Amino acid sequence: MVDIDISKYLMQGYWIFRGIIPASLLRDLRCQADIARSLAHEINGPQTQRIQPLDKFADKLDLQPFKDYVELVDLRNAIESLLGPGYTHAHLDIMGLLVEPLDHPWHCGWHRDGVVEVPVEARNPELNAAMKEFWYDLRVFNQVNCALYADSSTWFVPGSHLRPFDEPEEVQSTGCSEMQTPPESMSSVDAERYYLEHCFSMPNAEPIHLFAGDFMIYRNLAWHTGLYLPYQPRATIHDIISHPDGSRITAEWRKLQEAARSSVGLT
Repeated sequence: MVDIDISKYLMQGYWIFRGIIPASLLRDLRCQADIARSLAHEINGPQTQRIQPLDKFADKLDLQPFKDYVELVDLRNAIESLLGPGYTHAHLDIMGLLVEPLDHPWHCGWHRDGVVEVPVEARNPELNAAMKEFWYDLRVFNQVNCALYADSSTWFVPGSHLRPFDEPEEVQSTGCSEMQTPPESMSSVDAERYYLEHCFSMPNAEPIHLFAGDFMIYRNLAWHTGLYLPYQPRATIHDIISHPDGSRITAEWRKLQEAARSSVGLT
């Protein structure tokens, strides 16, 4: 029986199913993940942080372990116990693998999914009304990190998913060039300290540690980020929790996003 505290998920914005991936499956997933990690760097360069979707590389990977992960009954039952019936935890046509960069640290920047592409000045009354409608809808904006190796890359602000507004100190930094490429004057160690300070700069931010085989589900409308380090091997399955109604809600939201961006001259 998987231990679940639904109230903590609703209030904190994340929940971790500890050790839910069986050791035998974890072993098989690692074998293919190690291949996928090398493939990611080969195709996209040494600083890439993911390979996605995995089914695009069926000619180079044995996808059977990932299919077994999709069909994992304990995990399916755990998601249903947390969210209710109808939710799906894994999708080969979406699923990616998060990996470590090879040359220097990399920071993905603080952000909230769903509103990351819409600057504050573009949030018109129609968009704001839609935000109020979808913000608390559990059928959308549930994301997954499932660690195949121990992973401490993710930082999260518990409870920030409960409010669609930002506090004054909460500043989006995704897209800032210095997050992905530190100044040339910085050594790798200097960059690591610089990025770590940026993680701590977000009020109430906490590092999330996943042990191998842990499955984290989180509301990606909360403030979160990732600090990736070259000396920490990473192979973490990245996916969404989907619901049959979710695609319709997401499509409507994207249309409103595009309209709002166009209204302030953004494409």
